[in-house]
Amino acid sequence: MKLSRRNFLKYSSMTLAGAAMAACAPPAAAPDSGGSGDGGSEAVGITYLIRSDIGIKIQEWTDEAVAEFQEINPDITVETVGVPWGDYNAKLLAMYAAGTPPEISANYAAGFPTFYANDALVALDDFIEADSADISVIDEAARGAVTREGQLWALPLAHLPTVLYYNKGIFDEAGVDAPPMDWEDTSWTTDEMLSRASAVSKDIEDPGNAVWGLIYGTGQLGVFSWLWGVDPFGGPGSPENTEAYQTGIVTEAHYNDPLMLDFIQWVRDLTYEHQVSPRPSDTDAIQQTVGWPMMSGRIGMAVSGLWNVTNFAAVEPSWEWGIAPFPYGPEENNLSPLFNDSWMLSAGAAHPDAGFKLLRYLGLENGAKLYAEISGFFPAHTGNYDVWFDATTSIPNLALSREELEGVILNAFNHGYVTPGKTLDSYPEWNRAFNQTTGPIWNDEATVEEGMAGVQAQFETIIASKA
Repeated sequence: MKLSRRNFLKYSSMTLAGAAMAACAPPAAAPDSGGSGDGGSEAVGITYLIRSDIGIKIQEWTDEAVAEFQEINPDITVETVGVPWGDYNAKLLAMYAAGTPPEISANYAAGFPTFYANDALVALDDFIEADSADISVIDEAARGAVTREGQLWALPLAHLPTVLYYNKGIFDEAGVDAPPMDWEDTSWTTDEMLSRASAVSKDIEDPGNAVWGLIYGTGQLGVFSWLWGVDPFGGPGSPENTEAYQTGIVTEAHYNDPLMLDFIQWVRDLTYEHQVSPRPSDTDAIQQTVGWPMMSGRIGMAVSGLWNVTNFAAVEPSWEWGIAPFPYGPEENNLSPLFNDSWMLSAGAAHPDAGFKLLRYLGLENGAKLYAEISGFFPAHTGNYDVWFDATTSIPNLALSREELEGVILNAFNHGYVTPGKTLDSYPEWNRAFNQTTGPIWNDEATVEEGMAGVQAQFETIIASKA
């Protein structure tokens, strides 16, 4: 079931009162065979909506790729419009409502599932066929994440598992073994990770000098609960059985499931019981100084997406760092949430042909190679894997060999499942509700049972409002 366009506006991150999705016209026809713009010789201008808060390496890639694209295509000019993640959806909605959607945007914020559900995207198949473009070079699972009804609705540029980053110097100083490299090593469990985090933590009562062993959050909307054998929207069992990840529509929530409570309690106890993780106030102070806390050099391990390699590329830390597998949880799985970053062609855009030409350059041509070389984000283009490994092994103080790095990254995809932020309609609304309602748990102002009862009630209210 698709939302009405009225609800598309209502349930996104910002309500645009009185606006209509007049720009969401039916998908445009495939391009003509002649002309590099829109089938004619006149120069055309297209708009490319980017994120302005994703790091200097992504901005460096954007600048270089757009400049090269314009050199190759002098009859196309590209205007880049940058907004941060929190404003990305609102900006995109505003551009649609004004009848001027960008030719190209990415699946940030509400992203692909919301815009697909509201007929706001152009299927790429006709363009691909007309250009004889080879999309087999794009990882099959990444393509599958943006395929609906047998058609491809976006072009993946990145495919990113959740991994464990670690500071080898902290482990060496404490005389503790660094995390293992093998995703099949079932001895690498959440309990073992906690044990090593406890062994390397020190001076935690002195925030200015403390070393914390571990930062381990909940994952998007709590999906690290997969390791405990429960999915937020499907209940006990594998996320592969959760209908919401196939349809994009949330119809049930399981935040009061006993397994979910066990998981949230475990995360909370990292800070207040085991004292291996910083308190929210400590984290805020570190972020104000260095951004991602791992870059402070005072965190032993941090669970996060593979995109954070971009921070190491930008900062080039003086301490040895490594990447390791996600640990096995109580239910004996180490299912890693996968993030595909995909670029979309807007329905109703003024110049879809020129837009696809940019999309093809960014995802399939030299723009994709530059992405693997510069950004730090792992490419969806399989032909550029070696480019990424070459670039990453050249970052100073990587504690892994090239062979070890390849094993850790490539095997991650055998232990992954797409994360809800890339599959659920109205994701920013769910994300805001989850973060706001769980806040008292992390601030030690509510018990896990009290806090998760609030989350369950909030999600049930939202679900009912969308019925």
